[in-house]
Amino acid sequence: MVGIIDIVMIVVMVCLAWAITSMVLIISKVEKSGTRINFFLIKLFIFKYISQYNEMTKKEKGKVGPLFYHFIVPMWLAFAGVLIWIIFSL
Repeated sequence: MVGIIDIVMIVVMVCLAWAITSMVLIISKVEKSGTRINFFLIKLFIFKYISQYNEMTKKEKGKVGPLFYHFIVPMWLAFAGVLIWIIFSL
């Protein structure tokens, strides 16, 4: 039988896959704008690239691009899922 912890962990894994996919798309958009991407230190610079995407889309469209929210929302959902998992595991 599948318990609540298993369902929460499946949701967390889906959210992380969603966030990673949007992160790759953000990096692709930033790279197309002419910014040189350092793939060896991508973990250190990911938030720099996200803020560059944020600024770039604000200049183009006047508002934040949708990929920004497609990264932030699943990360918060995954964080909440991990907290729920910890609470139910105690």
